[in-house]
Amino acid sequence: MQILVIGATGVAGSSTVPVLVEAGHHVSGHARTEEKASVLRRMGAEPVMGDAEDTDTLLGWLRGKDAVVDLRVQIPSPNRSVFPSSWREYVHLRDSAAGMVVDCAIRSDVPLAVHDTITMMYADGGERTIDEGWPVDAPGPLAANLAAERHLARLTEVGGRGVALRFGQFYGPVDVMSHEVLRRARRGQGLVLGDPAAWSSALHTDDIGPAVLAALGLPAGVYNVVDEQPLRRSEVLEVLAAAVGRPSLRQPPSILTKLGSAPMRALARSQRVSAERFREASGWRPRVPSRRVGWPAAAEQVRART
Repeated sequence: MQILVIGATGVAGSSTVPVLVEAGHHVSGHARTEEKASVLRRMGAEPVMGDAEDTDTLLGWLRGKDAVVDLRVQIPSPNRSVFPSSWREYVHLRDSAAGMVVDCAIRSDVPLAVHDTITMMYADGGERTIDEGWPVDAPGPLAANLAAERHLARLTEVGGRGVALRFGQFYGPVDVMSHEVLRRARRGQGLVLGDPAAWSSALHTDDIGPAVLAALGLPAGVYNVVDEQPLRRSEVLEVLAAAVGRPSLRQPPSILTKLGSAPMRALARSQRVSAERFREASGWRPRVPSRRVGWPAAAEQVRART
């Protein structure tokens, strides 16, 4: 397939591009700088440069393509995330920018668009297992993920395939936020929000690319993509503590979650998410099945690089 990847040099894109290339696809990846273009060439992709939000530029990139994969995201740092203004770019990329890509895909007769959204917008599930039919509650900036999914549905309505991958929270040695989690863990702080008895679901960055590859053959729709073992937050804290050689970690005070941004409050929900639908439809299985395996390995890789 001829595939355009937008957001090709971010965490998700860097996991995805080499997997698509290795599978035999011809990949064009958007690069903002010549340095990023060189990175894409080393991955085996053809870099395209220019304004990804210029209609004529997008139409040119999409000409003759079989699929477009949009993995752009801009998440503010923990210290800035309490300010609503820090989420403007996140909302823009997931709504207006994603809509422009779908508009251009329709005009260019590109039959497939894949976009990532998040499991974090599901309503609290308590002890229940959450599948794609579970109610969503996407306050504030998180509502932009539902907008992205509606844009994908427009492609489906005209005969194409719009595929939304609702990813669990990313972690891994190439993820900047994971570095911060490990840095604080080494100081005895567990950057894990919510009731210790509540559930959370995640996805190692090594598994993003294989999931996107698997999505190329799926029917249109929404799919959860998480690893095989949801953990209670108390278990996540234990895993992180062991990974950095600490006997235990202190959670942030619960008042910080209550006073934080809408995404921070959503992050504290109990979400025992299942990717069964995605696995059955695609045959995908995560390379890293659990944070019990992934966090210690990530901590070791980060240590080795510093």
